[in-house]
This record gives sequence, structure tokens and C-alpha cells, in this order.
Amino acid sequence: MNLRVVIALGTVMGVSAAAWIGWAAQRRDAAAASQPARAPLGVLEYRGVAVQLQTGHAVIETFTPALREIAELGADTVLLCPAGFMEHARAQAIFIEARQTPTADELRRLIEAARQMQLRVIVMPLLLLSHPRGSEWRGMIEPPEWSEWWPDYRAFILHFADAAAAGGADAFMVGSELVSTERNRTEWLRVIEAVRARFPGRLGYSANWDHYRPVSFWDQLDFAGVTTYNTLADRDLPTVDELVERWRPIRQRLLEFSRDVNRPLLLTEVGWCSQTGAARAPWDYYRNQKVTPDGLEEQRRLYEAFVRAFPAQPGLGGVIWWEWTPGGGGPKDFGYSPRGKPAERVLREWFRDTSDRATSRPAGAAGGEGGGRASE
Repeated sequence: MNLRVVIALGTVMGVSAAAWIGWAAQRRDAAAASQPARAPLGVLEYRGVAVQLQTGHAVIETFTPALREIAELGADTVLLCPAGFMEHARAQAIFIEARQTPTADELRRLIEAARQMQLRVIVMPLLLLSHPRGSEWRGMIEPPEWSEWWPDYRAFILHFADAAAAGGADAFMVGSELVSTERNRTEWLRVIEAVRARFPGRLGYSANWDHYRPVSFWDQLDFAGVTTYNTLADRDLPTVDELVERWRPIRQRLLEFSRDVNRPLLLTEVGWCSQTGAARAPWDYYRNQKVTPDGLEEQRRLYEAFVRAFPAQPGLGGVIWWEWTPGGGGPKDFGYSPRGKPAERVLREWFRDTSDRATSRPAGAAGGEGGGRASE
């Protein structure tokens, strides 16, 4: 984002760019002074739920009740996901849509509200496509001019990093599933360096479930984020035992990866739609968009299988469940949220059962098989 775009965004959001930059710098410096030095990530230190912040209307009123629900679930962390946009995968510009994104000040206030509820906060900005062409998604972006795109991306990320620092967030993700960019180590180091200068907490990146090995900059981050949308079945409504068995080699590969990069894992998106066939293609929420008892049961089984497959163990720094939808979910919903569905009971039990296993001692890299049952 060049300076003209940043100023335009400040005007669109009802905050002058100059006023926000000055105010954010003061808040950022105060937050940096009050926070301890970054400590190594503990075993299952982050046990949380993700919330997509995809509205600019009544932000505080919409999301504060959801934060309370997440705290009441037993979570100790919330992953807040504001969004920016490109029109499609071949577009040049990155923009923030005021109708679909909280202002920086609103994001700060949400972070502070979550902290008051004893929730750690991780901020993960998402770069989405507003009008994708065909099967395009953010992992496929190829702008006409990369040399112009990268400064825009740094400005986009720093916009949210400043708000995260001002609110006192615990960690910040410098990107999510930007597969086509991951080969450019030089530019990613510039992004990370810029964020380090503005944000005092831990930094990570969220890699796609099938593309975490090629990421070239894990050594510059505090932990390695990976999503978990792996194919786990070849048929609808697999049993929990079948699902656990499919997790075993996946888990082993993830633990080996953690050792190889010498970074603890944060599983950033653990979740499945309540749709029949969700285990076949967990990333495809358009696959079977209807509510059925089997769909709700398949989601529940997927939750239970993951819980059995991923116990607390060295190398596993955290698990973030995807996702909690404010006012959404329930038995008539076929989306990812477990809210008001059978899967919610599994989630509550997991938070309860892991509360005494989470530690602040360093998770380190994965140290072998441990007592687990599965991973990727």
C-alpha cells in the first residue's frame, strides 16, 4: 500500500492517517515498554478459537459477546482475523473495505476487551479475493507487478500490526496461506523486519496444510503456523477410529517438520463444516451446503478424532479451532462454527481436559513420538 492508499484508507475509515499514525506510535511504544521480552512458546500455550472480523458495522457490539462466549468455553486464546482484499488473483491493488473490516481503533478495543476476559490475543490479517475468477484463492495470487505489490503488502500488514501492538496482542501472524509468495525469502524478510520494529510480541506465519515445507523464512519467526485441512476419508461419515488412523502419518510429518525447522507448531485452523463429506475435502465449504443429522455427526466425529490424535506434547505450541461465528452456528447451520452443535460439547471437554496440561515451559521443536496418536 503506497502512501496515497494509506491516506485514503484513513479517510474512508473516518480517521485521518496522520492522527492515527501518531496515536498508534504512542500506544505501540507504551505497549512495547510494558511487555516482557518474547519467551519461547510453551506446550499447548495457545488453546483458542478463531473469529473472522468481516464487518465494519457495529464491530464492538457484534464481537464482544462472541469473546465472552469463547472465554466461557474455557479457551485461553482468541485468534482475531481482520481482512484486506484484492479483487482477484491477478489484480494489482490491495485495499481495505470499510464495510467489511473494523477500523484500527476498533481492532485495538476488541483486543483490549479480550485481554480483560483473560484471553490471549493473536492477530492474523487475511488477504482475501473480493471477486475471484473461477477457483482462484489467495494462495494463487500473481499480480502484474510484484515490485509494487510487496510495498503495498507491507503497508497492509503494518496497518494491523500497529493496532495489535496498541491493544497489547500476544502474537501477530505476518501472513496466511500466501502460497505463491512464499518462494520470495528476501521480500518476506523485509515484511518480518518491518513488523518486528513495530510489534513487540511473538511473530508467526500460517502455511497451508499442503505447503508448509517450502516456506523459506521459518528461521525468522517465533513459531510455525500450519492449517489442518487434510483429506481424512474417502467416504462420508467415517468412524472416529478411521479418522484417528488417517491422522497418524500426518501428525508424524508435522512433528518431523517442527524438529527440522526448530520451531514449535501452532495449528492455526483446525475445523470442519457440519456437512456430510467434510472429512473428504475440509477446505471446500461449498461441497454440500445443506443441514443433515449426518453432517452434524460427521463434524462431531472429526472434532473427537483430532482431540484423540493431538495430545499435549513437545513441539505443539497451540491449537486454534476454526471458527466461532457471532450469533451463528446452531443445528440449522452447515458452516464451520461448532457453536450450538454436537461438536461444541467435544470442544468444551477439550478445553477442560487440556487446561492442566498447557504449560509456559518452552515447547521447543517436536521431540519424538511422545504419547500422541496422530499429525501432519
